[in-house]
Amino acid sequence: MDVGHAAETPPEWFERGVQAALLAPTAMNQQKFRFELLPDGRTVHAQASPGAYTAVDLGIAKYHFEVGAGTENFAWE
Repeated sequence: MDVGHAAETPPEWFERGVQAALLAPTAMNQQKFRFELLPDGRTVHAQASPGAYTAVDLGIAKYHFEVGAGTENFAWE
């Protein structure tokens, strides 16, 4: 699964956020989440794939994304 997606070349803050999320611990040692930079270049959509504990894992990954990207750089959809 492609964890980070952007239509254009993503800004550095988005790449840092995705990398931080990839380093996050998860309940099942799986990375069943995805971050998408929307066309406005500031809004990020996060979603989890179906499965056990994926909602918990998404919350953990979103927190780490925020730490890596900096909350001043984006808004959640």
